[in-house]
Amino acid sequence: MKSGYKEIGFGKQTIAKVFEEWYTVPSYQRHYVWESDNVNDMLEDFSANYIEHDNEEYFLGSYIIQSKDKNNDLLDGQQRITTLFLLFAFLRDYSKSSEDVKENCEALIFQKANKIRHIEERIRLSYEIRGNVKKFIEEYLMTPGSITNHWSEIEKKANDKTESTSIQRMCNALICYNTFFMEHPDINLDAFLGFILNNVVMIYISADSLEDAFRLFSVMNDRGQKLSNADILKSSNLEKIDDDKDMNNYAREWENMQEDLGNDFDRFLAYVRTMLLKKRQKMNLLNEYDKQIFKAGLIKQGKEFFNYVFNVYRDYNRLINLNDNDDVEYCTLIRILINCMPSTDWIPVVLSYGRKYGNNGLLTFTQKVACKNIADAVCGKTPSYRIDNLNNIINLINESIDYQTVLNAKDYYSFNENIFMANIQAEVYGRRYTYALLMMLEYKYKDKSEWKEFGTISIEHILPQNPKANSKWIIDFDEEQRNYYTHRIGNLCLIGRRKNSSLGNLDYQEKLKKYFEKNIGSFAHTQKIYKTYPTEWTPATVEENQQRVINDIKEIFGIKNYTSSEPVKSSTYPNSTKISYMDQQKAIYPNAYQPWTQDDDQQLLFLYSQGKNLYELMEIFGRNEGAIRSRISKLTE
Repeated sequence: MKSGYKEIGFGKQTIAKVFEEWYTVPSYQRHYVWESDNVNDMLEDFSANYIEHDNEEYFLGSYIIQSKDKNNDLLDGQQRITTLFLLFAFLRDYSKSSEDVKENCEALIFQKANKIRHIEERIRLSYEIRGNVKKFIEEYLMTPGSITNHWSEIEKKANDKTESTSIQRMCNALICYNTFFMEHPDINLDAFLGFILNNVVMIYISADSLEDAFRLFSVMNDRGQKLSNADILKSSNLEKIDDDKDMNNYAREWENMQEDLGNDFDRFLAYVRTMLLKKRQKMNLLNEYDKQIFKAGLIKQGKEFFNYVFNVYRDYNRLINLNDNDDVEYCTLIRILINCMPSTDWIPVVLSYGRKYGNNGLLTFTQKVACKNIADAVCGKTPSYRIDNLNNIINLINESIDYQTVLNAKDYYSFNENIFMANIQAEVYGRRYTYALLMMLEYKYKDKSEWKEFGTISIEHILPQNPKANSKWIIDFDEEQRNYYTHRIGNLCLIGRRKNSSLGNLDYQEKLKKYFEKNIGSFAHTQKIYKTYPTEWTPATVEENQQRVINDIKEIFGIKNYTSSEPVKSSTYPNSTKISYMDQQKAIYPNAYQPWTQDDDQQLLFLYSQGKNLYELMEIFGRNEGAIRSRISKLTE
């Protein structure tokens, strides 16, 4: 295959033919990332086939190039071609290779200069991506003997995290080759190399124009894995930039950003999409960018898109990654939220506010958003409902003229306080929002001036779920009291270790010393329990702690005027006053404990068949979750 194809060309090539061409990995490409498993799999496949199937073709994959004069930009397939290039360099310097193997491999990776014939010195594969990869190839791989001479440095670079990813993985591949051939001395290297050059084939796809090459790049697979949304967005926007220098600069900045974010990059691009569209995602991310952002004219492809994303990323680092952010209380809150929120859908909301209003009211706003999102979860709102509420706040921010307007828009942060209070006073253990509630209690009591990482976190029952029959728990709590208190929030706390049932079931005094004392260093709310109740945990103390926690949560979530049924005195729990569960449910769900009518049953079945979700049915019928579930189960038996 030679350069100079018109429009798009394709065909099948042996590896010998593939390595008659010259390739450049452009600056906007990803690093060389193949790991040991990838390299060893390829070697095992070659070695298994070179004897048993020496007359058959072995298909290695495909690659895409943009054809240029005397060179090809390698847009897809760089991982395989680089791995082969490294293999040939290794075999050229390998002490057990024959002279034929060494000579052939030298020609496959490097062209010597010939002044008489006007042939320039040239290496078969060149990397333009950042990180001194090009220099590494020229110094460590290009000339015969260079691998042997630098072997100790290659071993160090393979494990040096400060090195470029490409250099680390290239060095690791060389070590894999050395290990493989040392462990397989029976391999005939002449036959092995001959099989690779003549029997292994690849499919090439060639395009003259960068636009066509990018289009192909966007739909092809690399190493059997689909290109990420980030890769495709990058390529489709780079093709809109005419100036090569600008294109390379934007590509490098994008690559820096992609490397910093790693696996979170596609999620970050989803945040950007949400900030632009301010509505719930309804199709895949690329289609939404294409149809609803680019074609709708919200933002132009090319430089305008890159500049917008780079600006959002700088704010993301300050507001979410907390780089160079010296607002310690805000930083503590963000770290709490990253640890505990039901989802990350709140992030584009905080980003939108911080980008428009900076630090003006930022802490207060973030607290309001966090409480609204958690409260919606406590009230049983569906994820789509919660996302819509958050996107409404982004619309509010965009349309507002000052930050006070955003902070004072009470309707945007309101929730059903009756349902919220009923749910937090009932059994909460096992609910998705319980962890968030406990973390918000930590935020309330935590010293905001100093942040300490929590590390491993578990929700622990103080009164254990399954106390031993001969324990003091059985003396202090009767069965009804244990059933009532065990899973309520006043009996729960956070600890910095995984659960240990044998320690968790200890009597209270032993539990404090052996289990809690060493595992609550970073947990301010848990420390408060530990210090307030240093000697005993009884029905009276757990009830007292339950009421304190409920009052703390009311304060955190701004609940001031909550009213409920008159408290009912219960002789079951000494020195305690509380609302019975039945009265609690009646106060929230007007039809709680009312018999179901035939009309109710018919309406319930119809709405259920139409796709109404559980929480919508709860609001329509004025009944709690358990009542709706059990009725549906009975009617559909």
